[in-house]
Amino acid sequence: MKRSLLILCMTGIVILTTSPLMAGGITNKQNFSTEYLRTSSRNSAIDSADAAVFNPAGVMKMEEGLYINAGAFYAFKDYWNTSGGVEYKSDEPSIVPYLIGLYKKDKWAVFGAFTVPAGGGKVIYDSGSATTLGYGNQLMAGGNYMLTQPPYSLPQDIYYDTTGNQRIEAESIYYGFTAGGAYEINDLFSIALGARFISAIKNAQASITISPSALGTLYGIADQTFNIDYEEKADGLGGFIGLSITPQGPFNIGLRYETKTSMDFETSVNRDDTGMLTNGAKETEDLPGLIGLGIGYRVNPVLRIDTSFTYYLEKNADRQNARFQDVGNGYDLAMAFEYTFNPKLKGSLGYMLTNISIGPDNMQPEAAELDANTFCAGLVYAYSPRLHLNFALMRNNYDSETRSDGIELGKEVTSLAFGLQYRFK
Repeated sequence: MKRSLLILCMTGIVILTTSPLMAGGITNKQNFSTEYLRTSSRNSAIDSADAAVFNPAGVMKMEEGLYINAGAFYAFKDYWNTSGGVEYKSDEPSIVPYLIGLYKKDKWAVFGAFTVPAGGGKVIYDSGSATTLGYGNQLMAGGNYMLTQPPYSLPQDIYYDTTGNQRIEAESIYYGFTAGGAYEINDLFSIALGARFISAIKNAQASITISPSALGTLYGIADQTFNIDYEEKADGLGGFIGLSITPQGPFNIGLRYETKTSMDFETSVNRDDTGMLTNGAKETEDLPGLIGLGIGYRVNPVLRIDTSFTYYLEKNADRQNARFQDVGNGYDLAMAFEYTFNPKLKGSLGYMLTNISIGPDNMQPEAAELDANTFCAGLVYAYSPRLHLNFALMRNNYDSETRSDGIELGKEVTSLAFGLQYRFK
């Protein structure tokens, strides 16, 4: 019985290792700006202040001045898992904001940003999930066994046979605070250096009720409800380096390397009916580093093509949870087309392929880390020479997977975003 309860308690912890939003790595996400949501490809960006987080050395190709770039996106999330023909669903939406500042003058620039580099969403399964169903069955089996042991010593039989009132709610948010600078060596090369501080918060609430059979009722056995409520927090500091190459002609190239961020999560228990969670327990779960490469090509004065490759260094991250032991390095591969209709209006279309190298048996039913095909579109309206408005629509179509235990996993995300950028003199 105790072993089953321990597994139940750990369910919420495992759920929170997932990142609910967008395509990307197992944990890393790249949804830092509306410009990203309308193109999916920003690793070669040189046209907006969000380059500070996608192509930091590329900010040296922007006009001089002080820039503020801000916005948010609203994500409609449909997550589901199916077990034994029963579908469990969460459709809790998410709102994710961002703020980026940049000051560029002569041959140097400084910048700062607030983004959400991982997590950023909540899942609510009001009727439980395949996970709570499975552990509810284990709780009933454990309860039936315990009733045959002293001091109860009942005959071997089924005293609990129903799992009801299942619920899981979990949220994971990584707040990222970036600061850095860039320098133009010459017309061909620019470099950038910086650091990012991350403060992560994960919390979960779960409950399962097991109810007696008709025989159990005759023996006076009542419902048992197990509740868990806890959170985990961790802080970490990572660095990055960027290189921008602008050869003569229509090409520009952006490179960046982000180090892993060491994160040691500490558990604070608000409620634990099982007595199995340890207040103050710690678990290491680093945010992996990554390598970003972007190539931009100006076809003609009105058409630009951008390509991006982002490689997530999952294997180099220290993560104690057993489900991460056999992961591989994943990647995003994206392409975007941007067309200038007139001096005030531009439109864009983008596509991204995401490969996440983790097996279905190591995915979590509540927020599975699935491969995806992403399509996006958007508009940029120049309200004035200094104020630009961005509008974006992104659709993430995820592959479905089936685990060896028969649990089917799936999700879809549609996001709407609005952002603005203002350049001061």
